[in-house]
Amino acid sequence: MIVGKGRANVRTRFVALAVTSGLLVALGAAASSSATSRMSPAAGIAEAKKLVKQYEQAPKWAPPGKPFDASKAKGKSIWYVSLSLSIPFEQYMLQGIQQGAKLVGAKGVGFDGKFSAAEGARGIEQAIQAKASVIMVGGFEPSLVGPALADAEKAGIPVIMANVQDPGPPRSDYPSPVKAFATHSFSWPGKAEADFVTVDSGGKANIVFMSTSDLPHITGPEKDAFLNELKRVCPGCKVKVMNVPSGQWNTLQTKTASLIRANPDVNYIVPDFDGMVIFALPGVHSAGAQGKVKIVSFNATPSVMKALKNKDVVAAETGGPNLLQGWAFADQALRVAGGYPPLPDIGIKDRLFTADNINSINLDSQESTWYGEGNYAAAYKKLWGVK
Repeated sequence: MIVGKGRANVRTRFVALAVTSGLLVALGAAASSSATSRMSPAAGIAEAKKLVKQYEQAPKWAPPGKPFDASKAKGKSIWYVSLSLSIPFEQYMLQGIQQGAKLVGAKGVGFDGKFSAAEGARGIEQAIQAKASVIMVGGFEPSLVGPALADAEKAGIPVIMANVQDPGPPRSDYPSPVKAFATHSFSWPGKAEADFVTVDSGGKANIVFMSTSDLPHITGPEKDAFLNELKRVCPGCKVKVMNVPSGQWNTLQTKTASLIRANPDVNYIVPDFDGMVIFALPGVHSAGAQGKVKIVSFNATPSVMKALKNKDVVAAETGGPNLLQGWAFADQALRVAGGYPPLPDIGIKDRLFTADNINSINLDSQESTWYGEGNYAAAYKKLWGVK
C-alpha cells in the first residue's frame, strides 16, 4: 500500500546548505580534509588495483542479531515515509518492508515524500492518524520534520530513522522520538569509487563529484571518503564538487550536458546516487560525450546496472542488495514493534561492479544473487520463528 502519491508537489523543497545549486568547487586531490599521506602515482595505482580486486568479490552475508518471535508484531503496521518513491532504491526499501511484514501478519505502508520536508511531515502525521505501530522515516533529516516526530512521540509511536547516517553509534542529534536507526554504509562506496577511478584512469582523472548538499549526513561520508581516498592513491587526479540538492535531481540532464560543454577536460562524473544517474546519463548523450565521459555511482539499481553491462557511459557501480535491505528494514521495525531491542547494524554488505565482473551475474535474476545471497527470505523466516 502506498499513500500520498499523485498529489501536486507545491510544498517547500529542500534547500542547498550554504551553497548555490550547480556551483562547482575545485578541490584537487590534495584538498581533501584527510591527513592521510599521499602515495606516489605508481604506488597509489598498485594499492588501488589490489583493493578493486577485493571489492569486486561477492560479500558474505548472514542476518544479524539474535532470533526473536516476530509474531508479536502480527496485526501491526509499519509506515515507511520515503524521501521520494520515484527513486528506484526507495521503491526496493518499501517493497522489502512490505514483503517481510506480510510474512508475520503485519502490514507495510508507504508514503511518498516527493523530496519535500513538508510532504514528509504530512506523511508522518498521516501515519499517526492511522495509528501506525512504527514509523520509519527514510532519507529526511530529522531536524526538518521535528514537529511531526514530536507528535509521533506524544502518540506513543516509535520512530526509526532510515539511511541518514553511516553504520556505527547513533547520531548525537537524534531527537527523543527516534528509538532506532537502519542504514547501510555511505563511506564504503565513496572509497571504492575513488579506487576504481584511480585504476581506470591510470591515475589521471578529471572528475566532477555530484553531491546532494541537502542530505549532509549521508552524502558527507560518501564525498569525504571519495576525496580522502583519491588524495591518498591518486595525486595526479583532479576533482570538483558540484552541489545538487535532491529536489533538483530531475534537472541533471540539462545541467550535465552544460557541465561537459563548459568543462571539456572532465572525463569522470561521480553522482552520489543512482537516482541522479538516470538523469545525468542522458545528459552525457546530449553533450555527445558518451565516448569520453564515464559515470561511476552508488546503489546498483537495475537500470544503471544494465547501462554498465551495455557499456553505455556507466563504468562502475557500487551497491548492496537493495531488496534484501528492505527486508533488513522490516527486521528492525519488527523488533521495535515487538518490544525487542533494535540492532546497532542491520548488516548490509556492498560490492563493486565493473566490466570485469558484470558478466558473472544475471541481471534478470533477483538482485540479491548479484551479491552471492539468493535465499535471504528463508534466513529471515528462521530468525523470526516463522514456520
